[in-house]
Amino acid sequence: MRLGKWRGYISALVIICALAVTVFAQVDQGRIAGTVKDQTGAIIPGVMITVKNDRTGEERSVMSGDKGDYQAAALRPSTYTVSAILAGFAKTEISGVQLIVGQTLNLELVIKPAGVSQELTVSADAAEVQVDTSSASLGANVNTREVAELPINGRQLSQLYLQAPGAQNTGNGQYGDIRFNGRSTEQNAIRFDGIEASGIVDAEPGVIGAELVSPFKLQSSLENVQEFRVESNNYTAEFGTGTGGQINVVTKSGSNAFHGSLFEFLRNDRLDARNFFDRVRPGGQSKLPLRMNQFGGSVGGPVVKDKVFFFGSYEGYRLRNGVNLIESAPSGLAKSQAVPAVAQIIDAFHAPGAFILPGASADPNFDIYQLPASNIVNEDSVGARLDFKLSANHSLYTRFFRDLGPIFSRKASAGGNYRSGPGRKTESSRCSPLFPRRSSTKLNLATIRRSRAASEKASP
Repeated sequence: MRLGKWRGYISALVIICALAVTVFAQVDQGRIAGTVKDQTGAIIPGVMITVKNDRTGEERSVMSGDKGDYQAAALRPSTYTVSAILAGFAKTEISGVQLIVGQTLNLELVIKPAGVSQELTVSADAAEVQVDTSSASLGANVNTREVAELPINGRQLSQLYLQAPGAQNTGNGQYGDIRFNGRSTEQNAIRFDGIEASGIVDAEPGVIGAELVSPFKLQSSLENVQEFRVESNNYTAEFGTGTGGQINVVTKSGSNAFHGSLFEFLRNDRLDARNFFDRVRPGGQSKLPLRMNQFGGSVGGPVVKDKVFFFGSYEGYRLRNGVNLIESAPSGLAKSQAVPAVAQIIDAFHAPGAFILPGASADPNFDIYQLPASNIVNEDSVGARLDFKLSANHSLYTRFFRDLGPIFSRKASAGGNYRSGPGRKTESSRCSPLFPRRSSTKLNLATIRRSRAASEKASP
């Protein structure tokens, strides 16, 4: 029975690979283009230009046209070495060329007569600050270093969207809270490696049952993200699924060298000051508890050098935090003035464990209550990717993400001590301590794509 199940998975994988279509003009890739000239500035046609990916050893070769122009398209974001070779001339080589997602990098090559060799080194920073004159779009690139080092509360990718011009945070920085130039969040579009990953209701990469906004943070763990670009306005014709922000995420892949990482981030109430809303309550406790840990790691490398690469990651999220719910409810004065039928149900508005905030209400018929509660989140995210170099013009990869975890809500008993409430499943991702609930969901995202490298000759 188990063998038959695996045969079904393998058959489905083979069918998907066989039916995969050729993809051109992919928005998750870039191009290197320019003109080849000699020392006098004259254009040189017929020069063989080779672009080599320093991470994977993958090479792309194109020929300069009649006007000396060349273009190497469908390149993955990476660091490249560009060389020019022509009989009777010395080899010209430029190393350290950094290509970022969605970029058309203009790179002019100058070749010299045989006997005079040259080798240039371009730093990554110098390549990144070049202005892209091929498009009038407005946007921002977030490179590998920024993804890894910028401080982000909860390591949530969506908070990096705010680097793009016109971006606005209308909530707490989650995927469904970022707007661009006044557009609704439903108008945003997010793509992973050029493949649409937007939710049906909102623009975040994962929702519960395709309907409810997900409360989870690791739908796209930063451990899986190499870099991304946000187009916020004036984007070109290949973007057509929304009028808001266009987010193109490039996921990490393996290379010819083994690389790995381990990390842990910690937040604790002992390291924090008291929140303004943490009022002194019965029992003398004035600060709500907070325990947050994010930990994990990743590893990637070659399976077969220059041919097959792997990358895998894991990230865990553990949260134990207190929550203050502040609401108004009818006071004792209102109960004493109410008719008997109404007075009998007024006590139902007073949740066990809630206490009155003295002097907080300006209406004697209402009291302001504070109800302490706590949330428990146990979230685990895993990712895996395999890349195959099939030939000089064909490559294939398969990618799998999974995000799974339960969310619990607990209310407080009288005196301020927390206790577990009777958990029950709910379709809502937002849980109230007045009615303890349990919410659980998982997100699976598997993608298989086959691409054909396009070698074009066009003016940059």
